[in-house]
Amino acid sequence: MKKTKLKSTFISLLLVVAGGLAPASAEPARAFDKFRKVLVSPTVNTPEYFQGFGGFCGWPKVVCLKNGDLLVSFQAGYWHASWPTPLDFPPDYLEQMTSANPVLKEWHEKNKAPEGGRNYWIRSRDNGKTWSRPRPFPHVRGSEGIECLIQMSDGTLFAAHNVEAHRGWVRPDLSKGLPADPLAFSKIAANRFPQPFVVHRSDDNGETWRVIARLTGPFVLSVAVQGLMEDPRDGGLVALATGTPFPVGEGWPERDGHVMALIKTLDKGESWKVTSVFEQKGPGDEKNVGYLPDGSLGMASRPFSEWIQSYDHGLTWSEPRRLLAGRGDSKGRTMKRGELIQGPDELAVLVFCGGSGGNGQVIYSRDNAKTWIKSAPDRGYKFGPLQYYPNACLLKDGSIFSVGVRQRIKNRFGPFGAETLAMRFRIRPPEEGEGIDLLPIGE
Repeated sequence: MKKTKLKSTFISLLLVVAGGLAPASAEPARAFDKFRKVLVSPTVNTPEYFQGFGGFCGWPKVVCLKNGDLLVSFQAGYWHASWPTPLDFPPDYLEQMTSANPVLKEWHEKNKAPEGGRNYWIRSRDNGKTWSRPRPFPHVRGSEGIECLIQMSDGTLFAAHNVEAHRGWVRPDLSKGLPADPLAFSKIAANRFPQPFVVHRSDDNGETWRVIARLTGPFVLSVAVQGLMEDPRDGGLVALATGTPFPVGEGWPERDGHVMALIKTLDKGESWKVTSVFEQKGPGDEKNVGYLPDGSLGMASRPFSEWIQSYDHGLTWSEPRRLLAGRGDSKGRTMKRGELIQGPDELAVLVFCGGSGGNGQVIYSRDNAKTWIKSAPDRGYKFGPLQYYPNACLLKDGSIFSVGVRQRIKNRFGPFGAETLAMRFRIRPPEEGEGIDLLPIGE
Protein backbone atom coordinates (compact mmCIF):
# COMPACT_ATOMS: atom_id res chain seq x y z
CA MET A 1 0.00 0.00 0.00
CA LYS A 2 1.31 3.41 -0.89
CA LYS A 3 1.52 5.79 2.02
CA THR A 4 -0.01 9.22 1.66
CA LYS A 5 2.14 12.21 2.62
CA LEU A 6 0.12 14.45 4.93
CA LYS A 7 0.60 18.20 4.88
CA SER A 8 -0.21 20.24 7.97
CA THR A 9 0.65 23.52 9.63
CA PHE A 10 2.89 21.56 11.95
CA ILE A 11 4.40 18.10 12.06
CA SER A 12 4.37 16.36 15.38
CA LEU A 13 7.38 14.10 15.71
CA LEU A 14 6.49 13.14 19.26
CA LEU A 15 3.86 10.45 18.98
CA VAL A 16 2.24 10.22 22.36
CA VAL A 17 1.06 6.65 22.56
CA ALA A 18 -0.37 5.65 25.94
CA GLY A 19 -2.96 2.99 26.59
CA GLY A 20 -3.46 2.51 22.84
CA LEU A 21 -4.25 6.19 22.15
CA ALA A 22 -2.47 8.52 19.76
CA PRO A 23 -3.26 12.17 19.02
CA ALA A 24 -4.92 12.30 15.60
CA SER A 25 -2.76 15.26 14.64
CA ALA A 26 0.31 13.05 14.79
CA GLU A 27 2.38 12.95 11.60
CA PRO A 28 3.54 11.46 9.30
CA ALA A 29 1.21 8.89 7.71
CA ARG A 30 2.63 5.98 9.69
CA ALA A 31 0.83 7.37 12.75
CA PHE A 32 -2.44 6.49 11.00
CA ASP A 33 -1.21 3.23 9.44
CA LYS A 34 -0.94 1.39 12.75
CA PHE A 35 -4.65 2.02 13.49
CA ARG A 36 -6.02 1.30 10.00
CA LYS A 37 -7.69 -2.00 9.05
CA VAL A 38 -8.59 -3.30 5.58
CA LEU A 39 -12.01 -4.98 5.69
CA VAL A 40 -12.46 -6.00 2.04
CA SER A 41 -10.28 -5.49 -1.04
CA PRO A 42 -9.10 -7.28 -4.20
CA THR A 43 -6.79 -9.31 -1.91
CA VAL A 44 -8.45 -9.22 1.54
CA ASN A 45 -11.82 -10.92 2.21
CA THR A 46 -12.60 -10.58 -1.50
CA PRO A 47 -16.17 -11.35 -2.62
CA GLU A 48 -16.70 -14.27 -4.97
CA TYR A 49 -16.05 -13.35 -8.59
CA PHE A 50 -19.04 -12.38 -10.74
CA GLN A 51 -19.36 -11.00 -14.25
CA GLY A 52 -18.72 -7.32 -13.66
CA PHE A 53 -16.15 -7.57 -10.86
CA GLY A 54 -12.91 -5.72 -11.46
CA GLY A 55 -11.61 -5.60 -7.89
CA PHE A 56 -13.56 -2.55 -6.70
CA CYS A 57 -14.75 -3.00 -3.09
CA GLY A 58 -15.88 0.37 -1.84
CA TRP A 59 -18.55 2.94 -0.90
CA PRO A 60 -19.00 1.35 2.57
CA LYS A 61 -21.61 2.14 5.22
CA VAL A 62 -21.51 0.95 8.83
CA VAL A 63 -23.96 0.49 11.68
CA CYS A 64 -23.44 -0.75 15.24
CA LEU A 65 -26.29 -3.11 16.05
CA LYS A 66 -28.07 -3.30 19.38
CA ASN A 67 -26.36 -6.62 20.12
CA GLY A 68 -22.94 -4.99 19.62
CA ASP A 69 -22.24 -6.44 16.16
CA LEU A 70 -20.81 -4.19 13.47
CA LEU A 71 -22.46 -4.49 10.05
CA VAL A 72 -20.75 -2.96 7.00
CA SER A 73 -22.18 -2.75 3.49
CA PHE A 74 -20.08 -2.17 0.37
CA GLN A 75 -20.36 -2.29 -3.40
CA ALA A 76 -18.29 -4.62 -5.55
CA GLY A 77 -17.75 -3.69 -9.18
CA TYR A 78 -15.23 -2.58 -11.75
CA TRP A 79 -14.86 1.21 -11.44
CA HIS A 80 -15.69 4.35 -9.46
CA ALA A 81 -19.27 3.72 -10.64
CA SER A 82 -20.10 0.25 -11.93
CA TRP A 83 -22.97 0.82 -14.36
CA PRO A 84 -24.45 -2.00 -16.47
CA THR A 85 -22.68 -2.38 -19.80
CA PRO A 86 -22.92 -1.53 -22.57
CA LEU A 87 -23.49 1.91 -21.07
CA ASP A 88 -26.88 3.51 -21.72
CA PHE A 89 -25.81 7.15 -21.80
CA PRO A 90 -26.76 10.02 -24.13
CA PRO A 91 -24.35 10.00 -27.13
CA ASP A 92 -22.51 13.18 -26.13
CA TYR A 93 -22.05 12.07 -22.55
CA LEU A 94 -21.02 8.56 -23.60
CA GLU A 95 -18.28 9.97 -25.84
CA GLN A 96 -17.09 12.30 -23.09
CA MET A 97 -16.91 9.55 -20.47
CA THR A 98 -15.35 6.77 -22.53
CA SER A 99 -12.76 9.01 -24.18
CA ALA A 100 -11.63 10.31 -20.79
CA ASN A 101 -11.65 6.94 -19.02
CA PRO A 102 -9.98 4.00 -20.81
CA VAL A 103 -11.13 1.58 -18.11
CA LEU A 104 -14.76 2.56 -18.62
CA LYS A 105 -14.34 2.39 -22.39
CA GLU A 106 -13.11 -1.20 -22.24
CA TRP A 107 -15.93 -2.37 -19.99
CA HIS A 108 -18.46 -0.61 -22.23
CA GLU A 109 -17.21 -1.93 -25.54
CA LYS A 110 -16.65 -5.50 -24.36
CA ASN A 111 -19.93 -5.62 -22.39
CA LYS A 112 -18.21 -7.10 -19.39
CA ALA A 113 -20.79 -6.06 -16.74
CA PRO A 114 -24.34 -6.62 -18.07
CA GLU A 115 -25.85 -6.26 -14.56
CA GLY A 116 -23.45 -3.63 -13.18
CA GLY A 117 -22.09 -3.84 -9.65
CA ARG A 118 -23.45 -5.75 -6.65
CA ASN A 119 -23.96 -4.85 -3.00
CA TYR A 120 -22.64 -6.99 -0.14
CA TRP A 121 -22.45 -6.96 3.65
CA ILE A 122 -19.99 -8.24 6.24
CA ARG A 123 -20.31 -8.61 10.01
CA SER A 124 -17.98 -8.40 13.02
CA ARG A 125 -18.88 -9.83 16.41
CA ASP A 126 -15.66 -8.69 18.13
CA ASN A 127 -15.63 -4.89 17.68
CA GLY A 128 -14.06 -5.03 14.24
CA LYS A 129 -11.15 -7.38 14.91
CA THR A 130 -12.43 -10.14 12.59
CA TRP A 131 -15.05 -10.10 9.84
CA SER A 132 -17.35 -12.57 8.13
CA ARG A 133 -17.16 -13.41 4.45
CA PRO A 134 -19.12 -11.05 2.16
CA ARG A 135 -22.76 -11.95 1.59
CA PRO A 136 -24.97 -10.31 -1.04
CA PHE A 137 -27.97 -8.04 -0.75
CA PRO A 138 -30.83 -8.89 -3.13
CA HIS A 139 -29.51 -7.85 -6.53
CA VAL A 140 -31.10 -4.95 -8.42
CA ARG A 141 -29.76 -4.24 -11.89
CA GLY A 142 -28.07 -0.85 -12.11
CA SER A 143 -27.90 -0.39 -8.36
CA GLU A 144 -25.38 2.00 -6.89
CA GLY A 145 -23.72 1.33 -3.54
CA ILE A 146 -25.83 1.30 -0.39
CA GLU A 147 -26.32 4.97 0.53
CA CYS A 148 -27.91 4.50 3.96
CA LEU A 149 -27.79 1.77 6.60
CA ILE A 150 -29.79 2.09 9.82
CA GLN A 151 -31.16 0.00 12.69
CA MET A 152 -34.36 1.31 14.24
CA SER A 153 -35.23 1.33 17.94
CA ASP A 154 -37.32 -1.82 17.48
CA GLY A 155 -34.36 -3.64 15.91
CA THR A 156 -35.51 -3.52 12.28
CA LEU A 157 -32.71 -2.85 9.79
CA PHE A 158 -33.07 -0.84 6.60
CA ALA A 159 -30.64 -0.26 3.73
CA ALA A 160 -31.31 1.97 0.73
CA HIS A 161 -29.56 2.56 -2.58
CA ASN A 162 -30.11 4.43 -5.80
CA VAL A 163 -30.53 3.03 -9.30
CA GLU A 164 -28.73 4.88 -12.10
CA ALA A 165 -28.62 2.58 -15.09
CA HIS A 166 -29.40 5.48 -17.43
CA ARG A 167 -27.08 8.23 -16.28
CA GLY A 168 -27.03 11.57 -18.05
CA TRP A 169 -30.47 11.76 -19.59
CA VAL A 170 -31.83 13.97 -16.80
CA ARG A 171 -28.63 15.91 -16.11
CA PRO A 172 -28.15 19.00 -18.33
CA ASP A 173 -24.72 19.43 -16.77
CA LEU A 174 -23.80 16.07 -18.30
CA SER A 175 -25.66 16.11 -21.61
CA LYS A 176 -28.25 17.96 -23.67
CA GLY A 177 -30.98 16.44 -21.53
CA LEU A 178 -34.31 15.19 -22.80
CA PRO A 179 -36.09 16.57 -25.89
CA ALA A 180 -39.26 18.61 -25.43
CA ASP A 181 -40.97 16.94 -28.39
CA PRO A 182 -43.54 14.49 -26.91
CA LEU A 183 -42.77 11.58 -29.24
CA ALA A 184 -38.99 11.92 -28.97
CA PHE A 185 -39.28 12.30 -25.21
CA SER A 186 -41.46 9.20 -24.86
CA LYS A 187 -39.10 7.06 -26.93
CA ILE A 188 -36.18 7.93 -24.69
CA ALA A 189 -38.18 7.63 -21.46
CA ALA A 190 -39.56 4.20 -22.36
CA ASN A 191 -37.94 1.45 -20.25
CA ARG A 192 -35.67 4.01 -18.57
CA PHE A 193 -37.83 6.07 -16.23
CA PRO A 194 -38.79 6.50 -13.52
CA GLN A 195 -35.60 5.51 -11.75
CA PRO A 196 -36.63 4.87 -8.10
CA PHE A 197 -34.46 4.32 -5.10
CA VAL A 198 -34.70 0.89 -3.48
CA VAL A 199 -35.21 0.09 0.21
CA HIS A 200 -34.22 -3.29 1.71
CA ARG A 201 -35.41 -4.54 5.10
CA SER A 202 -34.04 -7.11 7.53
CA ASP A 203 -35.90 -8.47 10.55
CA ASP A 204 -33.08 -10.72 11.80
CA ASN A 205 -30.13 -8.39 12.50
CA GLY A 206 -29.03 -8.37 8.86
CA GLU A 207 -28.80 -12.10 8.23
CA THR A 208 -31.45 -11.96 5.50
CA TRP A 209 -32.75 -9.06 3.44
CA ARG A 210 -35.66 -8.39 1.11
CA VAL A 211 -36.68 -5.47 -1.07
CA ILE A 212 -39.49 -3.70 0.76
CA ALA A 213 -40.02 -0.60 -1.42
CA ARG A 214 -39.10 1.17 -4.65
CA LEU A 215 -39.77 4.88 -4.17
CA THR A 216 -39.87 7.97 -6.35
CA GLY A 217 -41.68 10.38 -4.03
CA PRO A 218 -42.87 13.46 -5.93
CA PHE A 219 -40.26 13.10 -8.66
CA VAL A 220 -41.30 12.17 -12.19
CA LEU A 221 -38.10 10.80 -13.68
CA SER A 222 -35.25 10.14 -11.31
CA VAL A 223 -34.69 10.24 -7.55
CA ALA A 224 -31.73 9.74 -5.21
CA VAL A 225 -31.94 8.77 -1.56
CA GLN A 226 -29.62 10.85 0.61
CA GLY A 227 -30.35 9.60 4.11
CA LEU A 228 -32.47 7.37 6.36
CA MET A 229 -33.41 8.59 9.84
CA GLU A 230 -35.63 7.56 12.74
CA ASP A 231 -38.20 10.19 13.73
CA PRO A 232 -37.72 10.70 17.48
CA ARG A 233 -41.42 11.47 17.92
CA ASP A 234 -42.95 8.20 16.77
CA GLY A 235 -40.16 5.87 15.64
CA GLY A 236 -41.08 6.19 11.97
CA LEU A 237 -38.46 5.78 9.25
CA VAL A 238 -37.80 8.98 7.28
CA ALA A 239 -35.98 9.08 3.94
CA LEU A 240 -34.49 12.24 2.47
CA ALA A 241 -34.62 12.20 -1.33
CA THR A 242 -33.50 14.60 -4.03
CA GLY A 243 -34.82 14.30 -7.54
CA THR A 244 -35.89 15.59 -10.92
CA PRO A 245 -39.35 17.20 -10.67
CA PHE A 246 -39.65 17.64 -14.43
CA PRO A 247 -37.50 17.01 -17.52
CA VAL A 248 -34.48 19.17 -18.10
CA GLY A 249 -32.66 20.29 -21.23
CA GLU A 250 -33.40 22.49 -24.23
CA GLY A 251 -37.05 23.51 -24.31
CA TRP A 252 -37.65 22.80 -20.63
CA PRO A 253 -37.72 25.41 -17.82
CA GLU A 254 -34.39 26.18 -16.21
CA ARG A 255 -34.05 25.83 -12.47
CA ASP A 256 -31.61 26.91 -9.79
CA GLY A 257 -31.39 24.68 -6.78
CA HIS A 258 -32.30 21.22 -5.63
CA VAL A 259 -35.80 20.03 -4.83
CA MET A 260 -35.92 17.63 -1.89
CA ALA A 261 -38.58 15.54 -0.20
CA LEU A 262 -39.01 13.72 3.08
CA ILE A 263 -40.79 10.39 2.67
CA LYS A 264 -41.98 8.51 5.76
CA THR A 265 -43.21 5.08 6.75
CA LEU A 266 -44.85 4.06 10.04
CA ASP A 267 -45.29 0.37 9.17
CA LYS A 268 -41.72 -0.79 8.54
CA GLY A 269 -41.68 0.17 4.88
CA GLU A 270 -44.97 -1.36 3.77
CA SER A 271 -46.48 2.05 2.92
CA TRP A 272 -44.98 5.51 2.53
CA LYS A 273 -46.15 9.13 2.52
CA VAL A 274 -44.41 12.33 1.43
CA THR A 275 -44.36 14.62 4.48
CA SER A 276 -42.43 17.61 3.10
CA VAL A 277 -41.24 19.01 -0.22
CA PHE A 278 -38.75 21.87 -0.14
CA GLU A 279 -35.92 23.48 -2.09
CA GLN A 280 -32.38 24.64 -1.41
CA LYS A 281 -31.15 27.25 -3.85
CA GLY A 282 -27.75 27.02 -5.46
CA PRO A 283 -25.44 24.01 -5.75
CA GLY A 284 -25.75 21.16 -3.28
CA ASP A 285 -25.87 17.67 -4.72
CA GLU A 286 -24.89 15.39 -1.81
CA LYS A 287 -26.42 15.66 1.64
CA ASN A 288 -25.16 14.70 5.09
CA VAL A 289 -28.41 14.65 7.05
CA GLY A 290 -29.64 13.51 10.43
CA TYR A 291 -31.48 14.30 13.63
CA LEU A 292 -29.57 16.23 16.28
CA PRO A 293 -29.77 15.60 20.05
CA ASP A 294 -32.40 18.35 20.49
CA GLY A 295 -34.72 16.70 17.93
CA SER A 296 -34.03 19.14 15.11
CA LEU A 297 -33.00 18.02 11.62
CA GLY A 298 -29.68 19.18 10.20
CA MET A 299 -28.10 18.90 6.78
CA ALA A 300 -24.70 19.79 5.29
CA SER A 301 -24.24 19.76 1.50
CA ARG A 302 -21.51 19.26 -1.04
CA PRO A 303 -19.78 21.25 -2.48
CA PHE A 304 -19.68 24.28 -0.14
CA SER A 305 -20.53 22.76 3.29
CA GLU A 306 -23.78 24.74 3.43
CA TRP A 307 -25.74 23.91 6.57
CA ILE A 308 -29.51 24.16 6.94
CA GLN A 309 -31.59 23.14 9.96
CA SER A 310 -35.26 22.44 10.61
CA TYR A 311 -37.08 22.65 13.94
CA ASP A 312 -40.42 21.36 12.63
CA HIS A 313 -39.32 18.01 11.18
CA GLY A 314 -38.54 19.28 7.73
CA LEU A 315 -41.46 21.56 6.97
CA THR A 316 -39.37 24.73 7.07
CA TRP A 317 -35.61 25.24 7.01
CA SER A 318 -33.13 27.90 8.08
CA GLU A 319 -31.14 29.99 5.66
CA PRO A 320 -27.90 28.23 4.63
CA ARG A 321 -24.57 29.01 6.25
CA ARG A 322 -21.17 27.53 5.47
CA LEU A 323 -19.53 25.29 8.03
CA LEU A 324 -16.05 25.53 6.50
CA ALA A 325 -14.16 28.62 5.36
CA GLY A 326 -11.50 28.98 2.71
CA ARG A 327 -11.12 28.28 -0.99
CA GLY A 328 -11.50 24.52 -0.77
CA ASP A 329 -9.92 22.21 -3.31
CA SER A 330 -8.92 22.95 -6.91
CA LYS A 331 -12.61 23.11 -7.87
CA GLY A 332 -13.60 25.28 -4.92
CA ARG A 333 -15.28 22.44 -3.01
CA THR A 334 -14.98 22.51 0.78
CA MET A 335 -16.94 19.35 1.56
CA LYS A 336 -17.96 16.04 0.01
CA ARG A 337 -20.17 13.23 1.23
CA GLY A 338 -19.83 11.84 4.74
CA GLU A 339 -22.20 11.09 7.61
CA LEU A 340 -23.94 13.08 10.35
CA ILE A 341 -24.47 11.07 13.55
CA GLN A 342 -25.25 11.64 17.20
CA GLY A 343 -22.11 11.08 19.24
CA PRO A 344 -21.53 10.56 22.96
CA ASP A 345 -22.66 13.16 25.53
CA GLU A 346 -25.19 14.74 23.12
CA LEU A 347 -22.59 15.59 20.51
CA ALA A 348 -23.45 16.12 16.87
CA VAL A 349 -20.65 14.52 14.82
CA LEU A 350 -20.02 15.06 11.10
CA VAL A 351 -17.43 12.97 9.25
CA PHE A 352 -16.65 13.99 5.69
CA CYS A 353 -13.94 14.41 3.06
CA GLY A 354 -12.89 17.05 0.56
CA GLY A 355 -11.69 20.62 0.68
CA SER A 356 -8.44 21.75 2.23
CA GLY A 357 -8.40 18.98 4.81
CA GLY A 358 -8.59 16.06 2.36
CA ASN A 359 -9.98 12.66 3.29
CA GLY A 360 -11.22 11.39 6.64
CA GLN A 361 -12.10 14.53 8.62
CA VAL A 362 -14.47 15.15 11.52
CA ILE A 363 -16.04 18.22 13.08
CA TYR A 364 -18.43 18.18 16.02
CA SER A 365 -20.86 20.38 17.92
CA ARG A 366 -21.73 20.46 21.63
CA ASP A 367 -24.67 22.87 21.19
CA ASN A 368 -26.89 21.28 18.51
CA ALA A 369 -25.05 22.83 15.56
CA LYS A 370 -25.01 26.43 16.76
CA THR A 371 -21.21 26.22 16.69
CA TRP A 372 -18.85 23.57 15.32
CA ILE A 373 -15.47 22.57 16.73
CA LYS A 374 -12.73 22.13 14.09
CA SER A 375 -8.97 21.91 13.89
CA ALA A 376 -8.95 25.08 11.73
CA PRO A 377 -11.64 27.26 10.10
CA ASP A 378 -11.30 25.42 6.78
CA ARG A 379 -10.98 21.82 7.95
CA GLY A 380 -11.85 19.20 10.53
CA TYR A 381 -9.70 16.93 12.66
CA LYS A 382 -8.10 14.28 10.49
CA PHE A 383 -8.71 10.67 11.47
CA GLY A 384 -8.17 8.78 8.20
CA PRO A 385 -6.15 10.32 5.36
CA LEU A 386 -7.02 7.42 3.05
CA GLN A 387 -10.75 7.35 3.83
CA TYR A 388 -12.63 8.84 0.88
CA TYR A 389 -16.39 9.28 1.45
CA PRO A 390 -16.24 8.20 5.10
CA ASN A 391 -19.19 6.82 7.03
CA ALA A 392 -19.38 6.32 10.78
CA CYS A 393 -21.29 4.92 13.73
CA LEU A 394 -21.16 5.26 17.51
CA LEU A 395 -19.83 2.24 19.41
CA LYS A 396 -21.07 1.05 22.80
CA ASP A 397 -18.01 2.55 24.55
CA GLY A 398 -18.63 6.02 23.10
CA SER A 399 -15.87 5.81 20.49
CA ILE A 400 -16.54 6.22 16.77
CA PHE A 401 -15.96 3.56 14.13
CA SER A 402 -15.49 4.88 10.59
CA VAL A 403 -15.23 3.21 7.19
CA GLY A 404 -14.20 4.69 3.85
CA VAL A 405 -12.86 3.79 0.43
CA ARG A 406 -9.41 3.97 -1.18
CA GLN A 407 -9.61 3.76 -4.99
CA ARG A 408 -7.40 3.24 -8.06
CA ILE A 409 -5.76 -0.01 -6.96
CA LYS A 410 -4.41 -2.10 -9.82
CA ASN A 411 -5.16 -5.74 -9.11
CA ARG A 412 -5.57 -9.15 -10.71
CA PHE A 413 -9.24 -8.45 -11.52
CA GLY A 414 -8.72 -5.07 -13.19
CA PRO A 415 -6.88 -1.74 -13.20
CA PHE A 416 -9.33 0.22 -11.00
CA GLY A 417 -9.82 -1.67 -7.77
CA ALA A 418 -10.69 -0.30 -4.35
CA GLU A 419 -10.52 -1.34 -0.72
CA THR A 420 -12.77 -0.61 2.23
CA LEU A 421 -10.80 0.76 5.19
CA ALA A 422 -11.73 1.18 8.86
CA MET A 423 -10.53 3.52 11.58
CA ARG A 424 -11.60 4.10 15.18
CA PHE A 425 -11.27 7.26 17.24
CA ARG A 426 -12.73 9.09 20.22
CA ILE A 427 -13.65 12.73 20.70
CA ARG A 428 -11.97 14.19 23.75
CA PRO A 429 -14.14 15.55 26.56
CA PRO A 430 -13.83 19.32 27.13
CA GLU A 431 -11.69 18.90 30.24
CA GLU A 432 -9.00 17.22 28.11
CA GLY A 433 -9.02 19.92 25.44
CA GLU A 434 -10.75 19.69 22.10
CA GLY A 435 -9.60 17.18 19.51
CA ILE A 436 -9.63 13.47 18.80
CA ASP A 437 -7.51 10.41 19.59
CA LEU A 438 -7.01 7.41 17.36
CA LEU A 439 -7.81 4.03 18.90
CA PRO A 440 -6.95 0.42 18.02
CA ILE A 441 -9.73 -1.52 16.32
CA GLY A 442 -11.07 -4.53 18.21
CA GLU A 443 -10.17 -3.43 21.73
